[in-house]
Amino acid sequence: MSYRFAPQEVGGPGQPAWPLSPYPDGDYYLFLTEDFRIGSFGHPWEESLCLFGEALLDVAATELDKVLGLPIRRSGKAVGPA
Repeated sequence: MSYRFAPQEVGGPGQPAWPLSPYPDGDYYLFLTEDFRIGSFGHPWEESLCLFGEALLDVAATELDKVLGLPIRRSGKAVGPA
């Protein structure tokens, strides 16, 4: 199943709810901009959320680290103690 929506038009007061949570709950979730430059990929078995696109990371990285904890990978490479 797929959805097309404008994020700024959902989830706020008087607006419809988001069609899905960005965090996976048994299915893979992929949110992309039309040009595929920015998005997120939710992996259900790993219980991880991958964000990509410099503009998104510049805005969201610090707050996401606070909410979700430290990243497990950056640019495909494991981070933290081995």
